Amino acid sequence: MAGPHPRPRVVVTGIGAVSAAGPDRAAVLGALKAGRSALGPIELFDGTPYGGQLAGEARHLPRNAGEDRALQLLRIATDEVVRDAGWGDAERGPETAVVLGTCQGGIENAKPIHRDYLRRPCPDGDVAEGAEHPRAFAEYRPGAGAAQVAEQIGAGGPRSTVGMVCVSSSVALIHAIDLLRRGEATRIVAGGFESFTQFVFTGFHCIGAMAAGPLRPFDERRDGTVLGEGAVLLALETAEAAEARGATILAELAGGGFAADAFHMTAPDPKGGGLERAIRQAFADAGVGPGDVDYVSAHGTGTVFNDGMESVAFERLFAERAGAGDMPPISGVKSIFGHTLGAAGALDAVACVLAIEHDMLPPTTAHAEPLRDLPWDFVAGPGRDREGLDVLLSTNSAFGGNNSALVVRRWAGR
Repeated sequence: MAGPHPRPRVVVTGIGAVSAAGPDRAAVLGALKAGRSALGPIELFDGTPYGGQLAGEARHLPRNAGEDRALQLLRIATDEVVRDAGWGDAERGPETAVVLGTCQGGIENAKPIHRDYLRRPCPDGDVAEGAEHPRAFAEYRPGAGAAQVAEQIGAGGPRSTVGMVCVSSSVALIHAIDLLRRGEATRIVAGGFESFTQFVFTGFHCIGAMAAGPLRPFDERRDGTVLGEGAVLLALETAEAAEARGATILAELAGGGFAADAFHMTAPDPKGGGLERAIRQAFADAGVGPGDVDYVSAHGTGTVFNDGMESVAFERLFAERAGAGDMPPISGVKSIFGHTLGAAGALDAVACVLAIEHDMLPPTTAHAEPLRDLPWDFVAGPGRDREGLDVLLSTNSAFGGNNSALVVRRWAGR
């Protein structure tokens, strides 16, 4: 009797990426290769009350009146990911799904709602004359992004929005993998989007999480994070569907996992237990182990708590390799793009895909004093040429004790 039918494998056939580095995936690749930071002084609002800190703003983005900034970023990335994947009319319809992650959605559109209401309260629930409540509220909803993408590409399949703070888009990718494996879709646009806003910046500043200068992951001088913005999307398909249409396969999303610390609302568990469990789940899902990993794209926020927690988890995870002097290269690309919150996991995953595609290791910028007593191979300065990258690990952590991990693998055929 025949054995169980093998589960579908999930591959990446396209990328759309708008970030502080530029309007497309070529700009992301250029910044990674050069090790060039895209961070700069805040321009979207007055940063003086906060010490004028840096931000990863998409300064190339036109300020279109009437269009929410987050949805503008997402619209541009959607155009690119569909074009990059080579999707056309044949890829429209009920077999195409959308799964996105975001922390705040189109939160900038909440401002006019609140302003208008304070000026002209709506009697008996009616909209005040001349107010823009209906349109603004429709775009503010976190799920508005997925609705926009679905309409833009003609996706009639499942539509989901994940809101798990800074692991939102990595968990969205894991959810997309699951949908494809279960046969609920043939292809999915998955990823995350986030705009840089004063609202969220103020919150991070209030808890003392903002850096005074550059974002320095895993550096003795690290003193906080730098927020960024972007929309990062991956075109995912079953390998069978991609091969049937002759698509170029960039990489395989081989597995994922997520777990919670149940430790604190904002601080991670210093023992790193939740992150380690998420990584081991991802390894089991992908059928690999610590010894197979060729590179780690770490969450690397540049905060004392996060970098310390990740360090402890990696020490345990790669203990045997450290003892043999064989630690995989590690870097934190947030030093280049800023912490893009709900888009961060997707951006890290794209960095891994580009690393495989172009045989290079993404770097960490502003990294000069590695954490003491850690036998790690930090990738600093410009990107490092490296052939033979087959298994890459991407990790993410978030407020509320959320942790996630993705395994990205070179596609070698079925």
